[in-house]
Amino acid sequence: MKQKLFLILVSCFLFAFVANGQTQRTVTGTVSSSDKNIPISAVSVLIERTNRGTQTGVSGTFSIQVQPGDVLIFKHVSYKTKKISISTSNTLNVQLEPSGEMIEDIVVVGYGSGTEASNMVASVKTVSSKQIKDRPRANVLESLQGQVAGLTVLTSSGEPSATQSLRLRGVGSLGASSTPLYVLDGVPVGAETILSINPEDLESVSILKDAAATSIYGARAANGVVSITSKKGRISDKATIKYRGQYGWSNLAQTKMQENMLSGQELLDLWLAVGYRTQAQIDEIRKNNPKDFEWFRYYFKQDRPMQQHDLNISGGSEKLRYYISGGLYKEEGLMYRSGYNRGTVRGNFDLKLNNWATMGFNIGATVDDSERNGWGSNDTNGGLSLLVPAFYSPFKEDGSEYWGERIPGWGRYAPNYLATMFPNNQKKITLLPLGFIQINPIPGLTLKSQGGIDYYNVRNTARRLPSYVLSKGNGTSSESTTISYLATWTNTLEYKFKIEEEHSIGALIGNELIDFQSNGFTGSSTGQVTDKMVLLSAGPSNRNVSQSISEYAFNSLFGQLSYDYKKKYFLNATLRQDKSSRFGRERSAATFWSFGGMWDIKSETFMNQNVNWLNDLNFRASYGTSGNAEIGNYEHLETVGAVAYGERSAWGIVSPGNPILGWEKQSMLSVGLSGTAVENLNFNVEYYDRKTVDMLMFVPYPYTTGFESRYENVGSLQNKGLEVELSYNFRFGNTGYFQPRITYGYNENKVTELFQNRNFWVVPNSGISYVVGQPVQFFTPILAGVNSETGNYEWYVPGDDPTKSYRDPNNVTSLFNPGTLQQNTGSELYAPHAGGFGFDASYYGFSISTLFIFSKGNFLTNNDRYFYENPAQFLGFNQSKTVLDYWKEPGDNTRFARFGSVNQFDTGLLEDASFLRWKNLTIGYNIPSKLLGRSKFFESARVFYVGRNLWTATKYLGADPETSSNISLGRNPNTKQSTFGLEFTF
Repeated sequence: MKQKLFLILVSCFLFAFVANGQTQRTVTGTVSSSDKNIPISAVSVLIERTNRGTQTGVSGTFSIQVQPGDVLIFKHVSYKTKKISISTSNTLNVQLEPSGEMIEDIVVVGYGSGTEASNMVASVKTVSSKQIKDRPRANVLESLQGQVAGLTVLTSSGEPSATQSLRLRGVGSLGASSTPLYVLDGVPVGAETILSINPEDLESVSILKDAAATSIYGARAANGVVSITSKKGRISDKATIKYRGQYGWSNLAQTKMQENMLSGQELLDLWLAVGYRTQAQIDEIRKNNPKDFEWFRYYFKQDRPMQQHDLNISGGSEKLRYYISGGLYKEEGLMYRSGYNRGTVRGNFDLKLNNWATMGFNIGATVDDSERNGWGSNDTNGGLSLLVPAFYSPFKEDGSEYWGERIPGWGRYAPNYLATMFPNNQKKITLLPLGFIQINPIPGLTLKSQGGIDYYNVRNTARRLPSYVLSKGNGTSSESTTISYLATWTNTLEYKFKIEEEHSIGALIGNELIDFQSNGFTGSSTGQVTDKMVLLSAGPSNRNVSQSISEYAFNSLFGQLSYDYKKKYFLNATLRQDKSSRFGRERSAATFWSFGGMWDIKSETFMNQNVNWLNDLNFRASYGTSGNAEIGNYEHLETVGAVAYGERSAWGIVSPGNPILGWEKQSMLSVGLSGTAVENLNFNVEYYDRKTVDMLMFVPYPYTTGFESRYENVGSLQNKGLEVELSYNFRFGNTGYFQPRITYGYNENKVTELFQNRNFWVVPNSGISYVVGQPVQFFTPILAGVNSETGNYEWYVPGDDPTKSYRDPNNVTSLFNPGTLQQNTGSELYAPHAGGFGFDASYYGFSISTLFIFSKGNFLTNNDRYFYENPAQFLGFNQSKTVLDYWKEPGDNTRFARFGSVNQFDTGLLEDASFLRWKNLTIGYNIPSKLLGRSKFFESARVFYVGRNLWTATKYLGADPETSSNISLGRNPNTKQSTFGLEFTF
C-alpha cells in the first residue's frame, strides 16, 4: 500500500513538473520612457501575487520566466507604475509615463540635497558602478583611467598594494601636493584610505573639475575633488542577494627590456672582443655553465594568482533601506615578498523616522595585510637583477636551489631566501563610520547634521632572522604602530522654494569642523639568537624607541546660492572661509568663492523650430577660487628638537619656521558646451584656464643661515587646456547596442613666476627645471652623439642663456662637465596629451567592453640604461643588446662610443615615455533564465572574462612607461592580469 501511494505521489509530481515545464516560457523586452523614448534602467519587473521578479539593465532590457495568465508590474520611482497581462508573444516592449514628481539623476556637488544632472552649472563627470566593477585591481582609482577628460591616472608600480597618482587639469603646485581631495559619502578621507574601500561597494565616482564645483570645498579643493558614493538599498518587494567571484593570474605587462639583454654567448663574445676575458677563460666559463637561464623569470614570477569574492544584500521599504556587504581580495605580487590581502565589510542604512525626519548610518571596516618587495630601485637583488650574466644559474646540478649560499658567479643570494630572512609585513585596520540626521520641518527647508571618521591603525613588523647566513645568531627586530583619525562634523541649513513656478531659488549655509590626529611609536632591538624568539624583548642590544605626534585642524563657514528661470537659465554662487592650523595666526584664514551659469540653449524657441537635429545643447561658464594647504603641519613654526652638543644632548632649533606663511591660492576660468545631436551623439567640450599664485615652495637659503630652505608663498603657475568627450549610441534589435566613446585632454603648463627674482631654478638632484614662461622641463647636458673619427662622445655647448636649448653641431665638446654643460632640453615632464577610447556593446545576452588609454609628449629619465648600457663601467655584468653598436674604427657611425668610454647622465638616458595601452577588456554573457532551470533560487547569472594591461605600444626602452615620476630606476614594473568570474543574483 505504501509503495502504491509513493508511486502515485511521484507520478503526480512528475506530471505537475512536466506540465509546468510546458507552460512556463521566457519573455524579454525593453522598457523606455514615453516622452523621450530612451531606455530606463533599474525598473523593477515583478510578477503580480508572487515574490518573483527582475530588474532592467543599463540598456533598459529585461528577461523573465512567466506562465499564461501572469501579470507583470513595472515600477520605477520616477515613472508611473504599469501593469501588463501576458499575451502569447515572447517579446514585450513597454513605455512608462513620467510621474508628476519625476526624479532625475541627482548629483551632489559639495553639500546639500543635490541638483538634477540636467541642471548642473558645475563641470562634473560621473563614472558609474558599471564602469568600475570587474576590474582586477584592489582600488577604484585605476578604473578612472581614460574615463574622464582632463584626469590623468598613472599606476607607477606593480605592487598589488600600490595606489595610483591622480592629476586633474595639470599639476597645480610646484611645492605643495597636487593630489585631489577624496570625499566618501560627503566625508573627506585620506588618499591612503582609498585602497581600503572595496570597489564593489561603490555606486559611482564623480570628478569635480571647475570652480563652480570645487570652491564650496575651499582650501582643500585646489586640485579638484573625487567624490565617491557608496551603494544604498532600493525600495523593493524582497531583498536582493548578489555574489560575484573572480580568479585569475598576473604577469609582467611587457618584457621588451628584459628580453633585450645579451645572451650568454653574446656577452662572452663582447668580453673577448674588448679584451676583458681570454678565449681560454671563456671556454672555461662555458664548460662550467653550458646553458643560459632566463633570470628575469626567476626574479619576477609568472602566473601569480589573484582572487576576489564579494557578497552583498540590499533592499528596503518606504521606512528602511539597507545595503550590507562583505568582500575578500587576495593578490600575490610578481616579486618575492610582495602581496596584498584584504577583507572588507560594509553596512549602509537609511531610516525614515516620519514624514519630516530621516537618519542614516554607514559603517565600513577593512582589515588588510600587505608586503612590499624591499629590493627595488638601485639593488641587484631585485630592481637591477638583469645585470646577472645569462650563463649562470640559481640551481644546482641536482635541480635544487642555492639556499643560504651565494649563487656561483653571481655572488648574490636567492631572492626567495632573502624574502624569507627579511620578513616585512604591514597590517592595517580601517574604520569608516558615518552618521547623519536630516529634518524637514516645513516644505523646502532641510536641516542636516553629519559626522564621519576616517580611522586607521597600522602595524609594521620588520625582521632580520637570526639564521641569516651573514649574521648568524644576531637578528634584528622592529615594530611600529601608527593610529590616526580624521574626524569631520558638518552642519547645513538649506531652503529651496519657487516663485510663480518660473523662478527656482535655493540657499544653503553651513559649518564644518575637521580634526586630524596621528600618534605613532617605533621600537627596535638587535641580538636575537634564534628564529623562534624574534620579539623586541628577545634582543638585548641596541634597544631604541621613538614616538611621534602630528595634528591639524580646519574650521570653515560656507554658503551657496542657486537660481534658475524656467529651467532655462541657471546661476550658482558659493562662498567659503577656511581657517587652518597649518598657517600663522595672522594668515590662518582665507576666503574662496565662485560664480557660474548655465544656459539651456535648446529650450529656446528659435532652436526648437529651426534645429531639429540637435536634441540638447547647454552652455556653461564659471570662475572662482580655491586654496591649497597640503604641506606639513608645522611649517610655519620654529620647532625645536634634540640635537648633539659635544658629547651631550641638547635642545636646538631644527626648523626655521615662517610666521607669515599663508594659503596657496588658485583661480580657474572654465567654459563648456555640451549636448546631444541626432538623438544618439553625446558631446562635451570644455576650455579652462587655471592659475596658481602664492605657491607654497621650499625657497633655498645659504647654509650660513643654519638652514637649507624654508616654505614661503612665492611664484605662480598656469595650466590651461581643452577637454573633449564624445560618445555615440547605436541601437539594433530589441536588446542590442554599440556605444563607442573617446575622451581627450590637452593641458599646457607654464611657470609664470619664481622666487628671489630668479628666471629659472634647477631642482637639486632631479634633472628638473622651472623656467619662467616655459613648462616644467628636464635640465641636463644634451648629447650630440659619437664622433665618427675619434669614437668619443660629444655634447652640445650651452649658450649664454641655459634656459634655451642650444644644438649647434659646430659647437660641441668631448669633455664632460655636468655643471657647465647642463641646459634646458625642451623635453617636458608632464604629458600635454592624454585620454582614452573604447566601446561598450551588447547583443542577446553577450556583452563586451574595452578601453585603450594613451599619453603623449612626456619624457622620462631611464636610469636603468645607465647600468644596462655601460659595459666599461660595469664589467662582469650583463648588458643590453644595444651596447653591441659601439665605435671600433674611424668612419663608424654608432650609438655608443669606443669601449672604455663611460656613459653619463645626459639626454642619452632621457626618453619619450608616450604610450598607448590596451587597458581593459571585459567579455560577459548573461545566462538566459530558462537555462537556470525551474528553480526559484537564481534570478540571474553572468559569466565574464577580464583582461588588464593586455598590450602596450611605446618607444620607451625601460621596464614600463606608465609612471608619475621623473626617473625610473629598478622599478617593480606594471603587471597584466587575466581573470574569469561568475556573478549570481538570488
